[in-house]
Amino acid sequence: MRNFFIKIGIVILTLTSNHLLASDSLVRQVFINGSIHTFNSQLDIIEAIAIKDGVIEQVGSNEEIKQIIDEHTAVINLDGKMMMPSFHDAHAHPVWSGVMAFKCVLMGINDIEMIRKKLKVCLESDLTKATGWLYAGGFNIALFPSANPNKSFLDSISEEVPIFLSASDGHNALVNSRALELAEITSQTPNPEGAIIEKDPITGEPSGTLREPAASSLVSNLIPPDSDELQEKGLIYAQNLAHQYGITSMVAAAEGAKELTSLKRVADRGDLSLRLIACIDLGVTNFAHSREEFESIFNNRGIYRHERMRVDCIKIFIDGVLEGQTGAVLDPYIGTDNTGILYLSQEELNATVSKFDSQGIQVMTHAIGDKAVRSILDAYEYAIENNGERDNRHHISHLQLIHKKDIPRFGALNVIANFQAAWALPDEWITLVNLPEVGLDRVNRMYPIRSVHDAGGMVAGGSDWDVSTMNPLVAIETAIRRSDPDDEIDGTLNEDEKMDLTEMLKAYTINGAYLMHQDNLTGSIEIGKYADLIILEENLYEIPHEKIGEVKVIQTLLEGKTVFRLE
Repeated sequence: MRNFFIKIGIVILTLTSNHLLASDSLVRQVFINGSIHTFNSQLDIIEAIAIKDGVIEQVGSNEEIKQIIDEHTAVINLDGKMMMPSFHDAHAHPVWSGVMAFKCVLMGINDIEMIRKKLKVCLESDLTKATGWLYAGGFNIALFPSANPNKSFLDSISEEVPIFLSASDGHNALVNSRALELAEITSQTPNPEGAIIEKDPITGEPSGTLREPAASSLVSNLIPPDSDELQEKGLIYAQNLAHQYGITSMVAAAEGAKELTSLKRVADRGDLSLRLIACIDLGVTNFAHSREEFESIFNNRGIYRHERMRVDCIKIFIDGVLEGQTGAVLDPYIGTDNTGILYLSQEELNATVSKFDSQGIQVMTHAIGDKAVRSILDAYEYAIENNGERDNRHHISHLQLIHKKDIPRFGALNVIANFQAAWALPDEWITLVNLPEVGLDRVNRMYPIRSVHDAGGMVAGGSDWDVSTMNPLVAIETAIRRSDPDDEIDGTLNEDEKMDLTEMLKAYTINGAYLMHQDNLTGSIEIGKYADLIILEENLYEIPHEKIGEVKVIQTLLEGKTVFRLE
């Protein structure tokens, strides 16, 4: 055994603790002595694989793989390291979130005074001076009572420069008085359809908090648009970050013409190293564009197609979010008669989903509240009744609340539950904002990942980056523990909903590949599939669950070529 690898003409490469050497000049790569988790239907764990022309050529034991080694083979010793299929992120925003990384970033700042200091620094930045606007993202509105900050916070930073803060949930914004003035938002301005302009209960003056894109776009549309160069720079940033976390496939959600154009431009010049499904925003919330603009983009979507990017998918926002009470719930928010917002009537939603389903278009939806989840499940059921069973693999994202009667419907209707598991912990959004709005009983039903799985539904994993971390291992640890992976927040959110490691890894591999209509190509290590693979610094099955989110990806491969290597 020891000597058969020592042959004249064979290149022996070594995996050290933090660096993998490899050669792209040889015809075949062989990885040996690994703990290779295939995530095939038998969940086989093997020792070795061979890759040729970007495709998995053979799998098996060291002894089996040695038979095909010749002078054109690079042999890489995994030295017991864990190899597995690369991750699929079933919900992210690579272009506009990537762009935000080059603006004023507030994500992760959980202290109001620290936010104030950061904004004062950003006020003097070259970008603010060039655009005349201070635009920041990742603002944690949960730090303010009822998630309802006031414009006075921003007015203390500047009354001359208009300021726009996009909240980290992607559905709320805070602006200063100057921005309200430029947008001509006053006490007389009515709420846009499906949105709320928060106003002082005594004076009626706008408070500066704008809920949902239809309201915030009244201001954001005045901000000078990002350049093509910045859009592409943001995309490349997002792509590199994805590879760092072992992601090679992604659903780009709620895309508009700007994002699609940037994606296609990068793809055409050969710089796109992600497999993508780009889901075009339907336009009901003005998130990316209007409903009228959607029709033109969708009808001409063929111009954006690429071998690495599919565009036969749409994204529909069914409701808003629980903070601000725009998420649609079956029972009213506590102390109110408000049940939130449904952006489409049931009749219109049924007709819309059925139409796209009949055309072979995949429908991806945002649904937070249990009323919204029931509404879209009803629409999917309506589509099946009209069109018969089709293989469009529709999915619902977020799923913060699901009524117990609707949980079995995911499996029955073959609708994929696309959870953002990094949110399934008792953080300030849950305990300080959601708990007073919906009460303990509903909090104790949030993010029912295990229940959906046990009822026969398929679970997939997405990040909604940059609303939360893109790192799948952090989300996987959170789903397993239902508590803070950083151990800074006490408590557990719904212990009965804890998932096991294998099922969560499937959510980000073979299940994600199925959702993306590419399970015949990726998602498991099998002969004939693309060599989209990762190597981890530690075996996830041999460490405490509390350490999973800290594990680093040593190497990420796309079709056998290294797209990330830990230095």
